Amino acid sequence: MKHIILGLFTIATLTFVAWDKNEDTTPKTFTIKSADITNVFGADNFGNASTGGTCTGANKSPQLTWENAPSGTKSFAITMIDLNAFGPNIPFDHWLVINIPSSTTSLIKDAGNISKANLPSGSKMMPNGAYPTYVTNAEYVRAYAGVCPNVGNTNQYEITVYALNTATLNVSDTATSSQVKTAIQAATISSTKMSVTATR
Repeated sequence: MKHIILGLFTIATLTFVAWDKNEDTTPKTFTIKSADITNVFGADNFGNASTGGTCTGANKSPQLTWENAPSGTKSFAITMIDLNAFGPNIPFDHWLVINIPSSTTSLIKDAGNISKANLPSGSKMMPNGAYPTYVTNAEYVRAYAGVCPNVGNTNQYEITVYALNTATLNVSDTATSSQVKTAIQAATISSTKMSVTATR
């Protein structure tokens, strides 16, 4: 009688993952840029009589784009501030936008129009720095206020995009710009800003 011995073999399957040594694994930085401006405001961004100033610009907010927002971002907010409008460290808030959807990565030029027609759905503009000291009705200043430094001056501005941990910022519709900025800071995960000057 012949005996047949059957051998049992286990075959291991190995998976190899190719690694590209040129692949960029550097963490992406939250950044802001504009198609309209680099570091100097143009004539379109200056205010005019509609904002109570003596400038003759088009009073259009600049186009803005941001990318690489941090994980957990539920909305964005934007501020534009003249850092030394009334003297050293005495700012003026030109533009405040809150509740920008987390899916949004840009605003078109003139998004700050008082009509609100150019804002992403759900976004809200808050009263700028003219309220309540210079304008008592918050509705009149719930928009972009173009830059307008004094003649002979060069003013420094900051445009900041904030990534927030809440989809809706809990502030009153007539909150002052200082109150809005405080609420933004409390909900901020990260922020990115650009510095811009204006000369007249």
